[in-house]
Amino acid sequence: MELFLLLAGQALCLFSLGVLARRDLVRLTRPAVRVDGVVTGYRSTWSEGSGSYAPVYSFTSEGAEHEVVEAVYSSAQQLPLGTVVALRYPAARPDLAQVPRPLMWLTVYALLAGLEALLLAKTMGWLQG
Repeated sequence: MELFLLLAGQALCLFSLGVLARRDLVRLTRPAVRVDGVVTGYRSTWSEGSGSYAPVYSFTSEGAEHEVVEAVYSSAQQLPLGTVVALRYPAARPDLAQVPRPLMWLTVYALLAGLEALLLAKTMGWLQG
């Protein structure tokens, strides 16, 4: 049973890393384009009586108006409407525009890779306990 749980955990870690890598592959293989987005609204979700908010950014690029929703939600509407925010996206993919957060994504990758290494070490018997 323990082996099954360890293998399932490893599979989940590897799957998560693969999904993230696939998402970021286009960002790493194409030149980045920088644009200024304007906060035009907020998308909200409610769970257990509390709200979470993500800003909606609008910007013009490649001859068209685009709108993207921030991937990171917060407990309050932190930026006032009309605030200008720097966004980046891979060339020819303005739908992937986001606020650059390299440290956050490096941390996510490091945590998943570290958990995978820990589960592998436990599966191989290198860790006792």
